[in-house]
Amino acid sequence: MKWLTRFSTRIQNQVSLFYTLLFSFIAIILLLVSINTWSYSFFRDKIKDEIIVNSGLNLNTTVANYEKHLKLIRSFMVGYLFNTDTEILKNGNPLSHYDIVIKAQNDLQHSLNNSFLYLDNIIYYFKDSGFVIERDGTRSTETMFSKFYSQPTYSVDFWNKQVESSQSFQIYPSAQFSSVTAFEQKPIGNLMPILIKSTYDTNFAFIVLLKSSVVYEAFHQPLQDSQLVIMDGNHDIVFSSSGDALLPAQIRTKSGTGYMNIKNTYYFYRTGAETGLTYIEIVSDKGLTAQLHRLNLNMIALILLSLFISLAVSYLIAKRFHNPLANLLSSIESQHALGLPGMKNSRIKEFNLLHNTLNQLSQSNHAFNQDLRSKNTLLQQFAYMTRLKKLDGSGARLLTSIDANKPYRLILFQIEFKERFLTEISNAQQRIFNTYKEIIDAHFSHVFSDSLTFQLEKDQILSILFLENEQGESHFDELDALVSMLEIDAEYCNFTISPSPVRKHASDFVETYQNALDLIKQRRLGEGVQLITKWIAQPALMIPTPAEESELTANLQAGADTITIPLVHKLLDQLAKAGALSHQFHDFSRDVVNKTIKTLYALNIPINALVDRGSPYDQLKACYTLEQYKTFFQGFLTRSADAIKEKKSETDVMTKFVMEYVESNFGDDLSLDAISAKLGITGPYLSTYFKEKTGTNFSDYIFAVRMNKSMEMLRDTDLKIQEIASLVGYFTAASFNRVFKRHTGITPSEFRRLNNKWHE
Repeated sequence: MKWLTRFSTRIQNQVSLFYTLLFSFIAIILLLVSINTWSYSFFRDKIKDEIIVNSGLNLNTTVANYEKHLKLIRSFMVGYLFNTDTEILKNGNPLSHYDIVIKAQNDLQHSLNNSFLYLDNIIYYFKDSGFVIERDGTRSTETMFSKFYSQPTYSVDFWNKQVESSQSFQIYPSAQFSSVTAFEQKPIGNLMPILIKSTYDTNFAFIVLLKSSVVYEAFHQPLQDSQLVIMDGNHDIVFSSSGDALLPAQIRTKSGTGYMNIKNTYYFYRTGAETGLTYIEIVSDKGLTAQLHRLNLNMIALILLSLFISLAVSYLIAKRFHNPLANLLSSIESQHALGLPGMKNSRIKEFNLLHNTLNQLSQSNHAFNQDLRSKNTLLQQFAYMTRLKKLDGSGARLLTSIDANKPYRLILFQIEFKERFLTEISNAQQRIFNTYKEIIDAHFSHVFSDSLTFQLEKDQILSILFLENEQGESHFDELDALVSMLEIDAEYCNFTISPSPVRKHASDFVETYQNALDLIKQRRLGEGVQLITKWIAQPALMIPTPAEESELTANLQAGADTITIPLVHKLLDQLAKAGALSHQFHDFSRDVVNKTIKTLYALNIPINALVDRGSPYDQLKACYTLEQYKTFFQGFLTRSADAIKEKKSETDVMTKFVMEYVESNFGDDLSLDAISAKLGITGPYLSTYFKEKTGTNFSDYIFAVRMNKSMEMLRDTDLKIQEIASLVGYFTAASFNRVFKRHTGITPSEFRRLNNKWHE
C-alpha cells in the first residue's frame, strides 16, 4: 500500500497549497478594504459640507427662475398698460368702446395660450365703473370676485383699496380660488395675484393671476423633506409649498444670501434683486442625514460586492493551482493499472465530485433532450400557425411533417363555454380549455403516432392526423368515440367538430384548413356536440324584407313593444323555417339590438337602464335555441320600449330646454343661432344667459355632451367609429378622431379597446 501513502501525501500537500494561496489573497483583499473604509471615513464630513453647498446652489437656481419670470410678467404687463387700446378704455366708459373690448379679450386669450407664462387669467379692472374684462368676456367686479374667482381675502373692496394705492407693481400672497355657482363650488387652484398699474392712476389696474403651484413645480427642484417659502419686503409670506409655514423670528427678518441651522433644521435664504422677495428653502437635518445614510449604504454595498467578487476570483485562481483533475486522472490510471474494481467509493473527494458531476450531466442531457423535443413540438405548431395565418417570418420557412406529402386529415374543434360554465367555473376557462386540448391529443395519439394537436384561436383546437395507407376513409371510428366522450360535458360547453377529407399534398394545407373553417360555420341552432362533415350551400335570406325593416325601425322609435316583439318573433320563425345557420340567427339578433341601441341614443336614453341583467350582446352569446332568442327579445324590447315611453313623457323650461334639446339632438346642428331661434331670442343673449346660469360656456357644454355620448357608445356598443362620429355630429371620422383625442388624450379605437365591456 505504499502507492496509497504517497498519494495521500500528495493530496495533503496540494490541499495545503490551495488554502495557503486562498488565505493570501484574502489578506490582500482585507487590506484594500481597510484602506477604502478609512478613506471614506476621512472624506465623509467634507461630503456633508458639499451637500450643504449643493442645497444652496439649488435655491440659487430657483431664485433666478422666479426673478426672471416675475420680471418677464412685469415687462409683459407694462406693454399692456401703455397700449393704445388700454388708454382708450381707461378714458370714459369702457362699454362704449365695444370693438376695443372684443379686441382686448382676443388679445388676452392669445396671451394666455402661452403655457410658459403660467398665467390663469389677466383682468382689466375698472374701479369706478365696477367693470372687468377677462379672457371669457366682460362682467361686473362683484360677479367676477364673488362667483368666478371667489376668495374671502380678495374681495371687491380689497381690490378697490389696492387700486387707490400708489404701488405700481405689487405681489400678493398666494391663495386658493374657487368658482361658485348656484349648484356647486368648484376649486380653481392656488393662484398668486399680481397688481400692475400707473402710480397716480386710482381708477384702473391690471390684476394678473399666476398659477403659483405650477410655477413652483416648473422652477424648483425640491430636496427630500424640504419646503420653499417666499416672503415679500414686509416679511409676509406670499407663497409656501406645503401650506402654512412657521418661520423662526430670526429667519423672518433675514435678507441677502446665507443659511442658518436652527433646531436641526437648515434655512437657506436668498433675496431677489428684481422683486425684493426673499426665498427660503427649509431642509430638515434628517434630509441631509438620509442622503449621507444612502451614501453609507451605497459604499457598504460596493465594498461587499467588491469583496465577494475578489473572493470568487481568488478562489478560482487558487483552484487552478490546485488542479484536482490532474490528480484524479493520475489516480484513475493507477487504479486501472492495479485492476481495482469500482471507483464510486474512492477516498479521493475530487473523483467522487467528478463522478457525481458526470451523473448530473447525464441527467441534464436527458432533461435537455426532453426539453428539445418539447420545443421542437412548439416550433412545429408555430410553423403551422404561421402558414395558416399567412404571416411573414422564419416559421414560414420551417419544414414540417406535412411537407413530406404524407396523407393527412385536419380535425377542427370549436368550443363555446355556456353561461353555466362561466358562472360555476369562471376563473378556470383557459385551464379547462387546455384540458380539452390534452384529452383530444391523448385520444388521437394512441392511434396516429405522428398526430399534432394545438390551440389555434382562443376558442379553436386543430388536430393534424398523419395517416398510413390502411388508415383511409373507412378507418375513422375513433372520431365517434371522441364525440361520445365530449357529449358528457354538453351542459357546460357546445362543441362543433369539422373533419376534412384526406389530403396528400402540402400545397393543399391552407385550403383544407379553410374548408374546415367553412364547415364550422355550418353549425345549426341547438346545444351539445355537432359533427359537421359536409358543406351545404345556403341560399341568400332576405329576412327581414325592406318593408319589415322599416316597420321594425318605426315601432322601435315609437316604443311600441306590442308590435316589435311579435314582429321579431315572426322573423325568427322565418329564419328557422328557411333553415338558417346559427351565425345567421346571431347576426340578425345583433342587428336588432344595434337598431334598438341607436334609437335609445337618438332619444338620449342611457343604455344602463337596459343592462340590469348584463350586456345584451353577452346575453345573445348565451342563446343557442329559437326559444332562447325569443325569450331574450321579449325582455330586451319590453325594457327598451318602457324607457322610450318614459323619456317621451318628460317636460321642461329655458335652460332645461337648451340642455335637453342638446342631449336629444347632439348629432344635429347645435349652433347658437339655431337654438336661440327656437327660443325666439338672440344668440348673444342666450350665450350670456346660459353662462351665468350654468357657469359653462355654451360651446363647451355642447362639446362635452358630444364627447360623453361618443365615449358611452364606444364603451357600451359595438357600433363602428364612423357611425358613432355621424351620430354625434361629425361628418368625417378624421375630424371626430382629432377632437376625441384632444378631449381624452387617446384615439377612439384605443378608448374602445381599454373600456369596451360588450366584447373581449
